[in-house]
Amino acid sequence: MQNTQSWEFSLAIKLFILIASIFLLVVGQAFFIPFTLAIFLSFLLYPISNKLEKFKVPKAVAIIISILIALICLAALVWFFIGQISSFQDDLPLLKSELNEKSKRMLNWISGITHIEPERIQVWMHSKIRESDATGTQMVIGVFSFTGTFIAMLGLIPIYIFFLTYFREKYVTFVRLISKDKSEKAIQLIKKISTVSKNYLKGVFIDIVILSVLGSIGYLLLGIKHAILFGVLAAILNIVPYIGVLVGSLLPVVMALITKDEIGFAFGAIGVAAVVQFLDNNFINPYIVGSSVSINPLTALVVLIIGAMIWGIPGMVLSIPLAGVAKLICDNIESLKPYGYLIGEERTFKKKKILGRQ
Repeated sequence: MQNTQSWEFSLAIKLFILIASIFLLVVGQAFFIPFTLAIFLSFLLYPISNKLEKFKVPKAVAIIISILIALICLAALVWFFIGQISSFQDDLPLLKSELNEKSKRMLNWISGITHIEPERIQVWMHSKIRESDATGTQMVIGVFSFTGTFIAMLGLIPIYIFFLTYFREKYVTFVRLISKDKSEKAIQLIKKISTVSKNYLKGVFIDIVILSVLGSIGYLLLGIKHAILFGVLAAILNIVPYIGVLVGSLLPVVMALITKDEIGFAFGAIGVAAVVQFLDNNFINPYIVGSSVSINPLTALVVLIIGAMIWGIPGMVLSIPLAGVAKLICDNIESLKPYGYLIGEERTFKKKKILGRQ
């Protein structure tokens, strides 16, 4: 009886800690989102600053240079999108005209099937559009609000990266002090997390570049307008599993439906997206990104939904690498190894390996 009460009390404490942690993450997202991003980016940028330090560049200057390199890459990406969006805006009048023409044809087709006058269908559609105006306005306000908040948070990330990298030896010493007899094991775990995070981010960057080229070439061959924009956008959205792939694939299909007279081009756009995804899932991603974040699809889907619920879009982006880090921690702590097996991609339970009895 006493053991049962003790187990129930322990479970209640764990549930309380879990709920309190989730509440803290939601309330403090203005701090936790940029800080988490900064931790991952500091792992990625550390080799650059470390290489510069070996050439006798002062530590602070080396870190600043590595951050500036990252900011230049980000600025180049923003400049690219601004140019592409500007070109897209120039085509908006023509796209609206073609969309109106396609809408009239669709109304006539629906009218022919349902035997309802096109005018009545159009009135019904306009009424539904007016009903959704309020919701659409709220969504736009929400997007702009998120964008403004996210830009404000981005300003803190370089500062966090600088101090996280500058005081790295202090953090190592801190881990040694609190770990005591297990300090070396804790240090090795931190090094593994750093290596895995760095390799994952590097792999994702290379993966985006390759997918951008493949998607852009495919859409260019189909003659779809703004093919490069759609190719790059689909590759970047691919960071978010499932949802990002779907959104990135739909955009060129919609463009093909609006600007092309034959529906075959839309199916062609679907084919390009499918082929690129097949190549990515079976060849590019396993080779480039590897098994650094080896979690199973169910875990990926669950953490993706939880990340969206807690942190929105940034949570969806960060959920997969965070889950990968959690698995790595589980795999290196004796009592947590079964949980690492549960969320991982291992197909069979290898008792000796999982329980550390090699």
